[in-house]
Amino acid sequence: MVINNQSAEDYRYSIYHDDLDGSQQVTQHLLTLGHKRIAYLGSALAGRTNQQRLSGYKERMQAAGLSIPGGFIHEVQGNQPETGRAAVEHFLALPERPTAVFCFNDMLATGVLQGLRRAGLRVPQDCSVAGFDNITFSAYTNPPLTTFDQPKHEIGARAARLLLELIGPEGELHMPTIQALRGQLLVRESTIPFPN
Repeated sequence: MVINNQSAEDYRYSIYHDDLDGSQQVTQHLLTLGHKRIAYLGSALAGRTNQQRLSGYKERMQAAGLSIPGGFIHEVQGNQPETGRAAVEHFLALPERPTAVFCFNDMLATGVLQGLRRAGLRVPQDCSVAGFDNITFSAYTNPPLTTFDQPKHEIGARAARLLLELIGPEGELHMPTIQALRGQLLVRESTIPFPN
C-alpha cells in the first residue's frame, strides 16, 4: 500500500490526493482573476505529482483558449525556497513576463515571493503568486500565500483504515483499492485581479 505515490508505478492499494483537480482549481482561480500570462514553476524531481499538476495547468489554459508562451513552463531541480528564488531570474528574463506564477509547492512559492521582492516587484500588484500544499507557514508569508490545501488528515485516516483491513483476519482485500481525495483552494493575499 502506498500513500501519495509519486512514482510511475501503479499499486493495488493506494490513497492519494487528486493533484490534477487541485492544479486545475489553482489555475482556474488565476484565470478568473483575469490573468492570461500564467507561468508554471514545477519540480523535475517530483515525478507523477509534478506531471499531474502540470497537466491540470495545461488543461485549464487550453480550455480558456490561451497558448502558453515559451519559457512559461519552467521545471527546476528541487523544490526548496532557494530554488524558487533563483527561478525568478528565468521568468524576469522572458520577453513577456508572466502576471502570475503557479508554483508546484509552497516552498518554491516562498522563494518566488522573496525573489520578486529582491527584483523590486510587488506581490501581488506586479505579479500574483500561488502555491500548493498549504504548509503551516504559508499563511504567514508576506503576503500570505494563496495555496491549495490537501486533505492530509483524511488521507492519513483512510490509509490507516485500509491498512487495518489488509492485516486483519481476512488477510487481504479481494479488490484493489485506489482512492483519490480532493482538497480545496485557499485564497489569501498573494493573488489579486489582473489590472486592466
